[in-house]
Amino acid sequence: MKKKISFILVFALISAAAWMSCQKIDEPLKMIDQRAFPELPDDTTGGGDTLDNFITTFVDFKQVLLEDFTGHLCVNCPEAAKLAHDLSVTLNHKLVIYAVHAGNFAEPVPGTVLSPDYRTPAGNELNSNYAIFANPLALIDRTVYNGLHQIFKDDWETVVMAELQKPNTVNLKLSNTWYPDLDVVSIDLEAEFVAEPEGQYKLVVFIVEDSLVSAQLNNDTLIGGDTLYNYVHRNILRDAVSPVYGDFLGDNGVVTMGQLYAKHYTYPLSSEWLPRNCRIIAYIARTDETLNLMDVTQVAELEIKVDE
Repeated sequence: MKKKISFILVFALISAAAWMSCQKIDEPLKMIDQRAFPELPDDTTGGGDTLDNFITTFVDFKQVLLEDFTGHLCVNCPEAAKLAHDLSVTLNHKLVIYAVHAGNFAEPVPGTVLSPDYRTPAGNELNSNYAIFANPLALIDRTVYNGLHQIFKDDWETVVMAELQKPNTVNLKLSNTWYPDLDVVSIDLEAEFVAEPEGQYKLVVFIVEDSLVSAQLNNDTLIGGDTLYNYVHRNILRDAVSPVYGDFLGDNGVVTMGQLYAKHYTYPLSSEWLPRNCRIIAYIARTDETLNLMDVTQVAELEIKVDE
């Protein structure tokens, strides 16, 4: 059962002596559940030694986000998923992928091997807002190709390669710490624009779970039979840590090149998820508030490091 989460906004006062004048630390948004939760997990007894549970990544080159809209009733989706993941491997994982189970092809079939329900409110919202009319379809950096945001699998490689040719405009650092005694992950992000930004920008943070094994319909004989009973579902969207369309960076999304923008989140994982299989995906996007659309400019992915 998904835990209810309430949001509180914590404004941190940063001393000018502690930070260079060219840096700007945004208001951190902290998310906690309704149980008593400490200001910092380290302040609790029994919080455990988290030194081995800290992990970080820094992305200072262009990466691309592919959002794969799929479902276990979609017979063409295993082939599409393999295509995307093979491409990511070829590109040394500069292509970040997560799977959105939403729409008719993601509906559970009770009493059968297709009973798991991987749909989420976040995925349903994206599926509806981007008018996903078939599976498999993808959003790739939320860009438009042939007049559409929804991109067919035969065009995925073309669009990904075109997006990778764009210059990097923002560096993104993503870190997290896992607190096993609290079932909480603490997430920290820092963004610095290395090109003059135009428009308003938001930070979006999702949590995904990898390697979920359950049945999947299929029509690719190179992959298997009509029903893949032990199909490994990759990077399934589990929840939006931030709002689905993100939190503004800077003052109402207006940012400045060379300044540092930071956000902090804490998130309690569902007891139904395996922390060692969970990953944080964060991306920076230029937003159009009128159309509720976003152009992704940078993305990072990071596992949750579980000391076992």
